[in-house]
Amino acid sequence: MTIQPERPHGRQLADADFPGFAMGSAAEAIGVTPAFLRSAEAAGLFEAHRSDGGHRRYSRDDLKRADRARELVDDGLGMDAAVRIVSLEHQLAAAQTMIEVLRREIDQNTR
Repeated sequence: MTIQPERPHGRQLADADFPGFAMGSAAEAIGVTPAFLRSAEAAGLFEAHRSDGGHRRYSRDDLKRADRARELVDDGLGMDAAVRIVSLEHQLAAAQTMIEVLRREIDQNTR
């Protein structure tokens, strides 16, 4: 049996938390301006990662949240309200995932 070496870059591409987008490509990917991303960060939607040179870098998860905030802002909400809603949606999704994990554990332990 041959063991293949680990491919860290392949894992990074699959990782939704990996900060693989520079400011310009991140803004273009979700159809906003760089100023929108800076504003979302200032409002507390996420904390952008920084490259060694100090440039902002965004993960797919950051972009997903920013895109949702953009939808809400486009619907007339202020940035602070949009950020609060997106943050609550994110917390709810995490809680629902945890509930499902715990239900599976209970099911396995009661068999």
